[in-house]
Amino acid sequence: MSTLQEPPLQVVAGPRTHGVVEYAAQLARALGAPSLVGPAEVLDGPVPDGPAHLHFTERLLGPTPAVAVRRAVGLCTRVPTTVTLHDVPQPWAGEERARAYAEVVRACAGWAVSSHHEADLVRRALARVGADRDVPPGVVVHLPVVPVQPRPTREEGPDRDGPATLAALGFVYPDKGHRELLQAATELRARGHEVDVVCLGSPVEGHADLLAELHRRARAGGVGLTVTGWLPDDELVAAMARADVPVSGHRHLSASASVNRWLAVGRRPLLLDGPYAREVDALRPGAHVLHDDAGLVPAIERALADPASTWLPEGAVPGPDLAASARQYAAWWASVHRAVPDPGPPVFVPFP
Repeated sequence: MSTLQEPPLQVVAGPRTHGVVEYAAQLARALGAPSLVGPAEVLDGPVPDGPAHLHFTERLLGPTPAVAVRRAVGLCTRVPTTVTLHDVPQPWAGEERARAYAEVVRACAGWAVSSHHEADLVRRALARVGADRDVPPGVVVHLPVVPVQPRPTREEGPDRDGPATLAALGFVYPDKGHRELLQAATELRARGHEVDVVCLGSPVEGHADLLAELHRRARAGGVGLTVTGWLPDDELVAAMARADVPVSGHRHLSASASVNRWLAVGRRPLLLDGPYAREVDALRPGAHVLHDDAGLVPAIERALADPASTWLPEGAVPGPDLAASARQYAAWWASVHRAVPDPGPPVFVPFP
């Protein structure tokens, strides 16, 4: 195997506004690693010799899973490549996605995911398509919290002149919890609370019907609904600080940069209970407010009654930070790209 003298080439492929690409770029900078940066098509061109690392989700690297897999596997066959898997298929996802991830896992030199729950999902996806034998080793590196600078203060928080805002962060797509948040807002209105919903993000391409449905639900419930679309960093941070209640209601979380983004601006989000939610709540005790479906409305009411509870303590920055995640990757790469061969069987020399 190749000797690793420095971090592998970091392949930062895809649109820079995508969270996975942003994370790949952050890691590359933290590691001081050489990078290959560009659109997905950069994988079709020449790649320097030596180890490489790729962040993979099929929606990022091609118009179809087949194209994305061809590009990822092509890189793996040219140079020793480790891969961070994102958006790992849930058990109910189509078999095409499970097979796509299995092909990448079997082609790479080693794979990483961002939670233990994701690692379990990878193993289940591999078993589902009969590809779970003789796979390279995997590792879990939790997503870091990268504090924004300057970090907002509570004084820059909500302006209560109008309705209180319930804010959801990230792409607007099915299963992200927007329907449930609108239903909760409707119930809160019926209880006498003046609340509106703000979606801090853009609709995912192909889901215009969901956007129309959300607006219909909002009108029927007498709830104001704003979908901001993509926002520059400074505008997004300001909007996150202004929100009365930060909410993360994704129905099937396995890893989430959106949750970490709330923490990065000093907010303490409501987080729907589930395997990943419990994992990160154990990792960062007290940084989130877990609730089940029946507890969403009461949790929002408690947050409205105690605005300070929606903020982390002044100066508190939950971990891991970016440097810790980078160190964990560096240690893993050193073990994957070993400088020495495996030792042979022991030789027993009898005493004379």
